[in-house]
Amino acid sequence: MRPSLLLVTWTILVCSCSDTGQEKVESADTLKTDLSNTKSLDTTSKVDSNNTNKATLTLDTLPNISLGKMTLVSSGQMSPYTTIKIDGCDFDLVTNDSDTTYLATNDKKFQTPEGYKVGTRFTELPIEIQTELTKEPDWGYYFKLLSGWTLGFCEGNSCTDKYPENGSKVKWIFKRR
Repeated sequence: MRPSLLLVTWTILVCSCSDTGQEKVESADTLKTDLSNTKSLDTTSKVDSNNTNKATLTLDTLPNISLGKMTLVSSGQMSPYTTIKIDGCDFDLVTNDSDTTYLATNDKKFQTPEGYKVGTRFTELPIEIQTELTKEPDWGYYFKLLSGWTLGFCEGNSCTDKYPENGSKVKWIFKRR
């Protein structure tokens, strides 16, 4: 059953989105998804929860998630996604039933509450982040921030050919369950 009107409240983050480097495949098959229980996203410009800006996003129709339009959400999982726009930034949205399971962007306008964007240089990150990246074979290196957003790095053909170095940049920013 599809409701005729969907109201989603998003807490707005000043974030930058850009290309994830992850493969996407197009197809004509489609699947409608109910997003009526979608949780809010923290999109404040700072981690300070007292200064949270809120915006209401009203969707007249539910996003159309195509079965053939796929994105790599982990090293061993491709999932159908749709592209949505939040505050002028493009995000890839993956849902399971009525819950968001993966939200990613490579839009350079998106900025995390910590101030990181797609394109942020590896050397601009604190040493803690530089030395504590998690490697997910054939998917990328990543670091989960306190805000819940995760910085992703893709190095080489497999995205994990080598550890990010001084010339490396954040390729995408995401949240996943």
